[in-house]
Amino acid sequence: MAVVDSDNVSVLSLKEFLSQVKSTLSCSFPDTYWVVGEVSEIRENASGHCFLELIEKNEKSTAIIEAKVRAIIYSNYYGMIKPYFMQETGSELKVGMKLLVKISLSFSEVYGLSCSISGIDPTFTVGDLAKKRSETIKQLKEDGIWDMNATLPLISPTQRIAVISSATAAGFGDFSNQLDGNKYGFYFYYKLFPAIVQGDKAAQSIIDALDSILDELDNFDAVIIIRGGGATTDLLAFDDYDLASHVAQFPLPIITGIGHERDESIVDMVAHTHCKTPTAVAAFLIDSMLNLENRVLQLASEIRMKLSLFTAENNRILDRKMDRISYCLNQKVSQEKLALERYNFEIKSALFKIVSDELHKLQLKENSLQYLSPERIFERGYSFVTKNGLIVRSSTELKSGDEIETFFLNDSVISIVK
Repeated sequence: MAVVDSDNVSVLSLKEFLSQVKSTLSCSFPDTYWVVGEVSEIRENASGHCFLELIEKNEKSTAIIEAKVRAIIYSNYYGMIKPYFMQETGSELKVGMKLLVKISLSFSEVYGLSCSISGIDPTFTVGDLAKKRSETIKQLKEDGIWDMNATLPLISPTQRIAVISSATAAGFGDFSNQLDGNKYGFYFYYKLFPAIVQGDKAAQSIIDALDSILDELDNFDAVIIIRGGGATTDLLAFDDYDLASHVAQFPLPIITGIGHERDESIVDMVAHTHCKTPTAVAAFLIDSMLNLENRVLQLASEIRMKLSLFTAENNRILDRKMDRISYCLNQKVSQEKLALERYNFEIKSALFKIVSDELHKLQLKENSLQYLSPERIFERGYSFVTKNGLIVRSSTELKSGDEIETFFLNDSVISIVK
């Protein structure tokens, strides 16, 4: 009960004061309210209750906290809220999520103010994630890095692969089994760079793995990021701006297989090649090898065909050239033979003329010799005189009493000069 002091001021007991506070709150906030807040802390206790801290950040600076409140989801509500939220969003409640919660205020003179949550709208959380996703895509495009990785050349075949995944993930097992057991016997070299692929630490863990690959960049043709599928919020790490930025700017082509058929993350969008699942990535690599093998076989067949055609055509050309050469040779031989015969005829004619001319000259000389021979001279009535065996050329060589011999054609006469 109220007590009046000496100054006529009413003094309340603590219980009375808190009872009035309780009454005022009950009158002012008689119902439940839908409130938007971001989870900054969350924990469950052994009794099945869930304790949260909800905050509201400044729109211009997220470092400034505008409001904060602690709340509890009692086990009787949490037992229903938790599986429903998981079913609708595919994720547990976690730090960083924006929630639309159904909250009520209660006040206890012993325990003070209490905020209890009796419901959560999962569609609001999914919508908020979609908004953040849109903003991240816009930022990546404004930064000019959206399609940087997609424009890198992908070596074919892609055989040396850096794999980012959890060593225990089913997706990695599916990938390695399909790659190693491919029916064509193709060989692939791959090295696992372990990383957390879901949860709050996934984005930074994958970034760390990418940084590790940078130290061995020359050993690989491409990077593969794989994990099993999951609900939309299980893939939140792959919508992270920092991770998407690292993937977009990575110097090797990145191939992703981080979800089921219905999932596509921002990392999928900025990567060089997006496959739906880890097994689809393995199939992509095997198909790349198979396409190359088929192309090589096709090229070999085309080369053999072209070589055959080339050889046949060359043989035809060679035959034509040989025929032409043979014809030309025959023509040349015929021409040379005619020329030789002509030269032979000309030589023979020239020799005949020379011989004839020489014979004619000889004949003339013979005739001259015959004309000048002693017999012909004697036949013309000439004779010659000798004295002492020497021809007398002039009468001055003779004197009276010399004995001379006069020769005629058939005989001679000895005389005495008087």
